[in-house]
Amino acid sequence: MLSKKILLLLALTISANFCFSQEPKIKVYAFVAEECPVSIFMAASLKKVAEQYTGSAAFYLVFPMSTSDQASAEIFKKENELTEFVVKIDKYQMLTKKLGASVTPEVIITGADDTILYKGRINDAYTQPGKKKHSYSRDDLGAALAYIRDGKEMPKPWKPAVGCFITIEK
Repeated sequence: MLSKKILLLLALTISANFCFSQEPKIKVYAFVAEECPVSIFMAASLKKVAEQYTGSAAFYLVFPMSTSDQASAEIFKKENELTEFVVKIDKYQMLTKKLGASVTPEVIITGADDTILYKGRINDAYTQPGKKKHSYSRDDLGAALAYIRDGKEMPKPWKPAVGCFITIEK
């Protein structure tokens, strides 16, 4: 009788650990700035991709500017309907420096071990500063997530993000 109780307890423990380990292992960090026109423009694309991949990845809006605060970040999130994203204020730029973000908006996807799986632009609506297309033809973030979902690597070279430069504080 004792062994049945132990086996049941062991089975429940394994089951509980399995359930808790089902959180997404992929993290998508979208570095944005409240005042950056390109960040504002790209918010709709971020929303679309996050809605498509919700549950498969954890989504974060990272605000790397020293002027950003929780209130302004939450306003940006609300105005752009980015409900799938968790706000991270990176006023001291620890995450920005760790992942090497240099522009807003820029997306960086990491795996469970924080290995960078993709770093670059959201899509090709902006191919150079000040040059916006009427519509985009390549969804780089969506493509990267599809490759990762299928167990493949996003082909390199990754297209660099175009937008507002992040002033790195020393």
